This record gives sequence, structure tokens and C-alpha cells, in this order.
Amino acid sequence: MLTISPKRHAEFMVVSLVGRVDASNSKELEEQCLELISNGETKMVFDLTEVNYVSSAALRVFLLAAKRISAVDGTIRLCGLSTTLRDVFDISGFSKLFAITTTLQEALVVE
Repeated sequence: MLTISPKRHAEFMVVSLVGRVDASNSKELEEQCLELISNGETKMVFDLTEVNYVSSAALRVFLLAAKRISAVDGTIRLCGLSTTLRDVFDISGFSKLFAITTTLQEALVVE
């Protein structure tokens, strides 16, 4: 089960996820992310504090969202990764593709 909750925080659209992100629900996440980008969002933060599992399907969604948002000079940040999730992102090389912060507050800092 995955809960997807987009909410505006100043100039960022924060997409809070709760549960597992896997092949059974990654399409829903993809559709919501692409809709947000199509509607003009250029600064997104994925809050993964309450995520306990990501599959390769989830990684594909993050990569697709990053490609789409970079095409409009936007940015995606990730925050709240558990040690296990951080390991997945490190091993897959995805931690080099995203700005990753420990907390949501750190992710919302405008640079």
C-alpha cells in the first residue's frame, strides 16, 4: 500500500510518500508526478521518511521525474531516507543523481 500526498511548501511541491513503492503502485506515483510537472511544478521534494521499501520500478519513476523536471530547468530533492533506502540509492548510483537531505526542513532550503 502506498499513500501519495502532494502539498505546497513555499516554492516547493512536497510529495510525501507512506508505505512501499513497488511495481504494484509505481504507475500511480508516476502519473501523479508527471501531472505535477505538466502543471508547472519545477521544484519538488520527495519526502521518504515513511517509506520502508523501494523497488527498481520506484527508482525508474524517480529517474523519469528527474529527467522531465530537468527539461524545464527544475530540481528534485529527496529527504528522510532510512539507512536501508539510502543503501539502495547508493548501490544503484541514484544518490549521485539527486540532492538528498536528512530532513524535510533541509530539503526546503533555497539555494
